[in-house]
Amino acid sequence: MGVYDINRILLPEAPPEYEDHSAQAHFVPAPCQVACPIGTDAPSYIGYIWEGKFDEAFEAITATNPFSSICGRVCDAPCEPACRRTDSDGPLQIRNLKRFVMDKLGASWQPKPVAVTRSESIAIVGAGPAGLAAAQQLAEAGFTVHVYEMTDRLGGMMIWGIPAFRLPVGIIAEDIERLKKRCPGMHIHLNHELGRDITLDSLKQKHDAVLLTIGAWWGKSMGIPGEDDDRVVDGVGFLRRVNDGERPELPETVVVIGGGDVAMDACRVALRLPGCKKVKVIYRRGPEEIPARKVELEGAIEEGVEFIYHTQQVAVETGESGLALRCVKTVLGEPDEDGRRRPVAVEGSEHRIDCGMVIAAVGQQSECDDIAQHKLMASDRVRTDWDSMRTEDPKVFAAGDGAFGGSTLVMAMHHGQRVAYYIKAFLEGHENPLAYRTPYRTRQVPVAQDIKWEEFPPQYPQFFGVGKKPIEFPEIESTYDWETARVEASRCYRCDAETGSADYSVQHREDIFSMARTNPLDHAKLRGMLHKRMRMRQNPFPKTRAATFDDLVFLPANLSRLVIDPYREACNVASVLAGKLSLSHPFMLTGFDSAPREVRASVAAGAQEMGARYIGRERPGDNIEWLQLVAANVSTPPDAAAAGVIYMVAGPEPVPVSRAHEGQVVGLGVSSIANLKSAIDQVLDEQLDFLLLDGSGDVGGVWAELKGAPNLNILRDTIAILRNLRREEEFDIIYFGGVRSGTDAAKLIGLGANVLVLGVAVGLAVGGVMTDDGLQFGQDFNDEDRTTATINIIKASVGEASMMARCTGKTNLHNIEPEDLRAVTIATAAASGIPLVGKQE
Repeated sequence: MGVYDINRILLPEAPPEYEDHSAQAHFVPAPCQVACPIGTDAPSYIGYIWEGKFDEAFEAITATNPFSSICGRVCDAPCEPACRRTDSDGPLQIRNLKRFVMDKLGASWQPKPVAVTRSESIAIVGAGPAGLAAAQQLAEAGFTVHVYEMTDRLGGMMIWGIPAFRLPVGIIAEDIERLKKRCPGMHIHLNHELGRDITLDSLKQKHDAVLLTIGAWWGKSMGIPGEDDDRVVDGVGFLRRVNDGERPELPETVVVIGGGDVAMDACRVALRLPGCKKVKVIYRRGPEEIPARKVELEGAIEEGVEFIYHTQQVAVETGESGLALRCVKTVLGEPDEDGRRRPVAVEGSEHRIDCGMVIAAVGQQSECDDIAQHKLMASDRVRTDWDSMRTEDPKVFAAGDGAFGGSTLVMAMHHGQRVAYYIKAFLEGHENPLAYRTPYRTRQVPVAQDIKWEEFPPQYPQFFGVGKKPIEFPEIESTYDWETARVEASRCYRCDAETGSADYSVQHREDIFSMARTNPLDHAKLRGMLHKRMRMRQNPFPKTRAATFDDLVFLPANLSRLVIDPYREACNVASVLAGKLSLSHPFMLTGFDSAPREVRASVAAGAQEMGARYIGRERPGDNIEWLQLVAANVSTPPDAAAAGVIYMVAGPEPVPVSRAHEGQVVGLGVSSIANLKSAIDQVLDEQLDFLLLDGSGDVGGVWAELKGAPNLNILRDTIAILRNLRREEEFDIIYFGGVRSGTDAAKLIGLGANVLVLGVAVGLAVGGVMTDDGLQFGQDFNDEDRTTATINIIKASVGEASMMARCTGKTNLHNIEPEDLRAVTIATAAASGIPLVGKQE
C-alpha cells in the first residue's frame, strides 16, 4: 500500500485472522507505518521509548520484524522519508530509535516458543530474509518448516552482502538465535544446495509445499568489451568474499560502477582493504537520481570516496595503472520503463579512467539449473505471479529477490510474510483467498509530553568513519544513550494519534492529506474519496441526546477562507462592555456566593489578578470589580461599589432599573425564553447596556450548572429576535450556562455572545468536589492553591479561546462568526441555528 494511494481511502477487505486496527473508529496508520512494507508500529514504539517502557517498545518492534536488531543498523528505512517532519527540520530518526531498543534488549530477550500443531510441512529453499520471514510466519501458524541453505550459515545477503562495519556478525546472530528459539518447529539444513544435495522433485515428494527464496546471488554482466578481465569483479561476489573473512590486497585505485546499495558497500569496503588508497564510483545519472540511501551516500563521501556522475562505461582496456575504463559523458533523456530518465551518451565525450581494479555493481540475478529444468526460470529470476506468489507448478511458491528482482531487506521480509499467507491458504484448501494486505496495528500509546518537542533538531548518531584500524571494520556509528533517544522520540508528530477534539478526528485529518496529494487526473481515487466522504452513515447518537457545545465544531481556516498566516500574529482577546467597562478578556466568574468565606476570598484574589469581574449578589472580596446581581421581584438598591448591576427578569412586565452613578453599567438578566422578547424590548427601549442570558436557569444560585444541560436555544432565539428587528449588536450579550473551557467560549462568541461567565469550571479547578448538593470544598487546597488555580484556569481559557480564533483564521477573538462553525448532531443544529453538514432543510 502506498502512503497516499486509493487503499488508504477505500480499505480493502482483509482475512479475519489478519486483524487490522484501521477498522477502528479512531485509528488511521501513520505515514511511517504505511511506508514500512511490514507495517511496523513505529509510532507506538517511539511513544514507549519516551515513556521508558523498553519491554513494550521491544514487543512493538519485533511483532512484525524478525530481524529487528539487523534493521536497527541497515534497514533502508522507507519510514523516514515518509515522516511529516521531513519538510520542517528533518525526519524522525526511526531506525536509530529501533537500534537503541534492540541494543538494549536484543541479546537477552527470551521469546516464548510456539508449538507445532499442524501435520503439514513446508520446504523453504534459501535462508535469506524472505525465506526466514516466511519460515517464522508458517512456524507460528503451527506448521513444520524445513529450511535448506546452500551455505554454512543463515542470513542470505544479510550475512554475505552487508559489511561488518555496518552490521557486525554478532547482531545478525541475535536475530537468528531469537528466531530459532521462537520457532522450534523450524528445522535448519545447512550446506544443502538445490540441484547438488537436494532436488525440487525430492522436496515436492517429501513436503506439502515448497517455497523458493533463492535470492539474487550473482552479479549481472555489464555487457561491455574487456569485462572478462580477472581484475573486473562483480560487487556481490566481492562482498561475499570479504564477509567470508578474506582481506585481499587491492591496487591503489579502485573503480566501482553503479549507484545502489551494493555499490555503496563495495566502495566503502575497498577503501578499508590493504593497498587501496583511492576509490571512485561512476554513475550514469546525476546525484539527484542515484538510488543509494542518502545516509549511505553521505557516509561514503565523508570517508573519502569520489563520485563521478553522468558517466557511462563502454569498455575495459589496459592502461597505465593496469586497467583503464573507457567512458562517455551522459545527459538525461526521456523516461524509460521504470519512470527514470534514460542516460543518453554525449557524442565526442569519450575519456579514460585509469585504475587497478573494477568492481561492477550493476545489478543481480538468480541462477539455478534444477529450477530451470522444470521450466520455472525466467532469464534472471524464478517466474512468479505476484498476486498469488505461485509458480507454474501448483505446489511451488517463490518470493524475495530470486523471484522479483533486487530489493531491500524490509521488502524481502514483506515478500516472506506475503508468501506465507498464500502457502497457508493453499494448505487449507482456499483456491482464491482474499488478497494479502499488510495489517496495521496500534498499541494506542500516549503522546510524548516534552514541552520542547518542536524545538529539538534531529539527533544524529556520532559518525566514526573508517576508524583507526580500517581493516578490522569497526562500526561506523554510535548507538543513542537514553537521554538522546528520549529527545529524538519526543520529536514525533504522532500522526496516528487522535487529537481529542470533536471537530478534527484523525480520519478527517488523514483524508485531508490524501485529498491534497491526489492527482486531479486520478479519477479512481477521486471517485473513491467522494464515495467515502459522502456515503450515508448511521446516526451514532441516541435520539434523546441533548444539544451540547461538544457537538459544535470549528471549520479550520484552510477550509473556510484564505488567510494571511494568523498563527504569526497575536490574537486580540480584549473588548469593552457597552463601551464603558474595559475587559482584558471575555471571562467573568459567578457561583461562589454560598461558598465558604476563605474560598470566596481566594477565588476573588485570583480573578482580580486576571482582571476578571465577578457576578453575584454580594462582593466576594474587597478589591475585585463585580457586577451586582439583583434577583427577580426583589427590591435591592444598586451598590455604588459595583461596576454594574444586573436585574433578573421574572415575567413579561418591565423591571424597574437604576444606577448608583453614571459610570455604572446596567442590564437585564433573563432565564426563560418566554420572557426573552419583552426583556430585549426593554433593553432596546431604555438603552440599557447589556443582556445576560442565563442558560442554566439560576445564575448566581448554588451551582445551577450541575442541575442539567444548558439551554442553547436562549442565545439562538436572542439573535433571531434582534435580527428580525434589524437591531443586532445594539447591546452586548453576556452568557452563562455550561461554559467549561476556552473552546466553549469561542463557540459562544461565534454564536453571538460577547462575555462568558464561568461557574462550576472554576469551582472544580479550585478543589471543589461534586456531591448531591453541589460542590463541597475540603482542606486539600489552601488559599494560595485556590488563587493560583483560579489564575490558571482563566489563563488557560483565554489561551484556548484565542487558539480557536487563530484556527479559523482570526486575529481577534470577537471576530469569530457563525460561518466558522458546524453542528454534528441534529439536536445541536436545531438549538444553535448552526447547520448540520449533509442535512438538507
